[in-house]
Amino acid sequence: MSIRAHRVEEIKTSGESFNLWHDEKIIKWLEKKTFFFESLNEDLCGFAEVEVDDLKAMLSEIGGQISERQRKSIEDDIRIAAGQDSWYIRYYCF
Repeated sequence: MSIRAHRVEEIKTSGESFNLWHDEKIIKWLEKKTFFFESLNEDLCGFAEVEVDDLKAMLSEIGGQISERQRKSIEDDIRIAAGQDSWYIRYYCF
């Protein structure tokens, strides 16, 4: 069976969780502990997924080293995933 390309009519986002160019501690953690970057292109754009358990582990390990805004955004992501009974968060990076 072949894979077909489909036109995207709408991508809906709900605010920035973190910045791939500036939030160095988060990016280093994701790079070391997850496969976050494997689905992004050479410009770090595209869709990437992170398991909720990985986000919880990240906050446990580096939560005290990141800004309150970053921590709150990731905590919100975890809460949203739990409310949707999802085990991951999908991020659209652009």
